[in-house]
Amino acid sequence: MKKIHFDFHSASTFINVVVICLAIIMGGSVIAEEYNTSSMSLSIDNDGFLGSDRGYTNGLFFKFNSSSTVEIVSNSPLLLKTIGSWLPLYQQSKKGWGITVGQQIWTPTDLESPVEGENDRPYTGFLFIEANIFEFSADAANKYSLMLGAVGPDAFGENSQKSVHSLIGSPKPMGWARQIENQTVFSFSYEGHRLLTRSQGWFDKDYDTGLSGRVNLGNYQSEIALGSTIRWGTSLDESFASVGTMPGKYIDVSVLSKSRSGQFYYLSVEGRYRFQDITIDGARPKHLFDVHTEHWQATLSTGAVYYQESWGLAFSIITSSPDYKKDLRNTNLIKFLPYSELHW
Repeated sequence: MKKIHFDFHSASTFINVVVICLAIIMGGSVIAEEYNTSSMSLSIDNDGFLGSDRGYTNGLFFKFNSSSTVEIVSNSPLLLKTIGSWLPLYQQSKKGWGITVGQQIWTPTDLESPVEGENDRPYTGFLFIEANIFEFSADAANKYSLMLGAVGPDAFGENSQKSVHSLIGSPKPMGWARQIENQTVFSFSYEGHRLLTRSQGWFDKDYDTGLSGRVNLGNYQSEIALGSTIRWGTSLDESFASVGTMPGKYIDVSVLSKSRSGQFYYLSVEGRYRFQDITIDGARPKHLFDVHTEHWQATLSTGAVYYQESWGLAFSIITSSPDYKKDLRNTNLIKFLPYSELHW
């Protein structure tokens, strides 16, 4: 069985548009009529969808998610077997693993100006590989990630952006000589979800509320975060912890691996304290102005998700506070996320 889903994130003129995300979900099995499938995904973020080109402007992610299993140690690659044996995973929980390879690009507001702007972030390219191990149930989920990557010229952000702009006829970015310098980046992340309540709601649908927390340790974006999500719909017990607040993770397909169909509307909020952000604070060549990470940040998102075994569709709007202190805008991004999924 194969599945395909498309994600389109569109931002306001402030920052960040995810133009298209294509995921090909492959593999799958039916054992005692129990649905279970693995996945491969290709995701593309780009803010050109609304004619904007600033801040977090482009992201490319290729990810593989395994089907779920109880024995993660015996059903994962060697490195993940070792990591999985160290983690406090519940013995009978549904577990899975994933590998992500990605590139992200951040730019200042005025790409055509060779002069450094006083109230803007620096150019940054980021290239990484991330290993994920997760466990989930109807009322709890734990997600662990280990990421290794690099920022700077070795991340090929300049090459990628200039190639795309040349292809589509967009203005040539003029300030990449001032980008963040080469530096190795690493991060260990934990994200936990816990169900607070689930009950029958209106129109023969259920509602649930959940609490989420995240911790990122390393030199990429070190932060702690706390959030909550309210959902109303069907098959909520099969899609718990599928809503996120970070780019590329607004709908987590991996925890839907055992759900044939469902639909829900949601409202999610997250507050976080970000200690540092290498895409803002990282070392760079001689420059006129310093820009620093805004430590207190928040994200609010709302949307609708509908999926079946052969296809699905989701729409989300996400707004976040500024991520650096000299950002003159009150909100840093507003996103519109259409998500669709086709299976065969």
